[in-house]
Amino acid sequence: MIFTPYSDESNVINMIQRIRNEDYALIRMTYTMIDKNNLDANAILRDLLFDWGLVDYDQLEHGGKFGISYNALFIQHGKTDFIKLKFYRVANTRGDRRFSIETIKRRMENGEINEGDLLYISVFQRANDTPLIYIINLTHNIPSESDLINAIGMDAITKLFHDIKPRLHEIIHGGFFDNSKGYGPIAPKDVGDTLEYLLGINTNNRSDADYNGLIEVKSKGGGRTLDTLFTLRPHFEGTRVAAYEPIDRNRVSAFARIYGYDSDSHPGYSSLYITIGSMEAPQNNQGFYLHVNDENRQVNIVWRDPITGKHEIAAYWSFDALKQQLYMKHPSTLWVKAESREISGMVQFKYNEIEFSRAPQFTTFLSLIKAGLITYDWRGYTTKEGKYVGKNHGNAWRIKPYAKQDLFGEIELVEL
Repeated sequence: MIFTPYSDESNVINMIQRIRNEDYALIRMTYTMIDKNNLDANAILRDLLFDWGLVDYDQLEHGGKFGISYNALFIQHGKTDFIKLKFYRVANTRGDRRFSIETIKRRMENGEINEGDLLYISVFQRANDTPLIYIINLTHNIPSESDLINAIGMDAITKLFHDIKPRLHEIIHGGFFDNSKGYGPIAPKDVGDTLEYLLGINTNNRSDADYNGLIEVKSKGGGRTLDTLFTLRPHFEGTRVAAYEPIDRNRVSAFARIYGYDSDSHPGYSSLYITIGSMEAPQNNQGFYLHVNDENRQVNIVWRDPITGKHEIAAYWSFDALKQQLYMKHPSTLWVKAESREISGMVQFKYNEIEFSRAPQFTTFLSLIKAGLITYDWRGYTTKEGKYVGKNHGNAWRIKPYAKQDLFGEIELVEL
């Protein structure tokens, strides 16, 4: 059974997702489905209903009389009405998982649901905090964007994005803006801090997205430098660093002390300013590379001893920690490009281009690490012994600009 959308149906899905970016299931209608009103509840649909607390098929007794019914919105071009759905298990040994659509034959006669049509099924949360199922025919009677907004509204991210678009327009067309920190030499974070100031965001080191926890703001000057995704310190338990330094909060500094090199900028200190990539493209001369260990569900920083050739795990992250941080930091993201100039000691920034992305995929994140397109930067220096004195510049996961398209699936160039 082909549930894969055709290109025109994919375009409709993209339109829906720009308004409401929830999970969804797809059902390609057959003549038998319509004639018998007996539709397969595939695994994706079952997961969707379970996650929203609507239907747990494993708890349903066999037989249609034990099914659960809900009213759902059926959204069409210029028309939205309620349609009754019933979710049940067939009265056979297997207890096949099925659902039905009330009045489906009449809707076929009216041309609302046809053989071969692809139905989009999703759920959103109403203002009273209760979930409501909605159905959209992706093949015929396709609703417009205004039809969708009138029927189901925008999700929180979409609404916030629309709300700040006028201010983004003013910034893009406003020419050069003074550095928000005032006079002084430029620092790498100034371009981002100034943009956040212009957007009315309090500059801080919050762990979730910058703007109300919904939209992350990333800005940079130049087009070829890597884009920062997030910072997240690794774990050190069971490594040489943990054996050397018993206090966990000191272990980032201990890492630079153990594995660093003599600092040119800070005589008598150990520095570690490196980019760590995959084994095939390590991108540093200190013997470090990243290894994705699928079996143990962790990403390791591995160090190769230049004398013995032995490989050791120097630090690591669990998949769960990386996934949580990626999703928390990037529910959606504004990627802003800027240029700078200096006039009489004041650095100024002009913001030229904005891209908007949503919903990164963690499996792709791991694949991009393996491919050397996502790397980890270690940036800091410390004393060689005794009390740790020095600086850590914020070690970060970073991505090559062209690989963002893979990580986020779709990146929209914002027209302002």
